[in-house]
Amino acid sequence: QFSAEVILVSRNYLGSINHTLLSAFALKQYAIPVKGIIFNGNPNLPTEKVIMKHTGLKMLARIPEMEEINPKQIEKAAQNIDLRNFV
Repeated sequence: QFSAEVILVSRNYLGSINHTLLSAFALKQYAIPVKGIIFNGNPNLPTEKVIMKHTGLKMLARIPEMEEINPKQIEKAAQNIDLRNFV
């Protein structure tokens, strides 16, 4: 059996609350451990608040949307991540 924890990524778009809550519910139903949630894209605080309230999961980070994925953009996005959240 695989013993790693899942990190759920939620992209802020119309339908993200439903998609994220269904994903969190399915993971819970199958007893798959979840470390927390990373929000991707522009912040949408009301949406994120609903997701956090109903999942009970910890927000690990917020990663901005990238027009192009390259080493420089990844390095820039990594500055938003506090690795202490992953311990």
